[in-house]
Amino acid sequence: MMNKPAGCVSACRDTQHKTVLDFFPAEERVGLFPMGRLDKNSVGILLITDDGKLNRQLLAPENHIEKQYYVWGVGMLTEKKLDMLRNGVSVKGLSKPLKADSIRFLKQSKLCEIPVPIFKNRNYLLEEQPEQMAFCLEIVLTEGKRHEIKRLLEAIDCVAVALKRVSFAGIALDKSLKPGEYRKITEQERNLLLCYAQKPNF
Repeated sequence: MMNKPAGCVSACRDTQHKTVLDFFPAEERVGLFPMGRLDKNSVGILLITDDGKLNRQLLAPENHIEKQYYVWGVGMLTEKKLDMLRNGVSVKGLSKPLKADSIRFLKQSKLCEIPVPIFKNRNYLLEEQPEQMAFCLEIVLTEGKRHEIKRLLEAIDCVAVALKRVSFAGIALDKSLKPGEYRKITEQERNLLLCYAQKPNF
């Protein structure tokens, strides 16, 4: 389990950017790869594995593995818009509506008080209006479409400014891990992953 920091890519190697495996000593990296991905400037739980079969099972969209996120956004948020996200919104380039499996409003806070790094391309908002209010949503997804959460917010005329994944397949991010730190998963966490792999739809 790794607490992925902002500014690195979820890849084994990259000629332009630091990767999540660069945080591991060279002798530990052999055979390892990230299970799924988080965007370069998103943070939070990322599992690192050497098990290709389990990786494929847990990432297959039809298996509906839950991934829980906290997203901070700016814009006019209403209950009607939250219902739109729950029921599905049309997104350019997709034949089917995009929707969250569950969504819950958590709180509001000033941009300057958001506890995770703001996306680099949204830093201008922080510089221009640090006191601007942002909302925080808890979103659960079971499919991994590209930039899904950002596109969901754009569909309701809001802008995502920061994103943290707080759980993956029922495993919560260890709050004691600082950004860039990692630890072995526990036996209980390992059994939880294997339990998902033994479900009939696998």
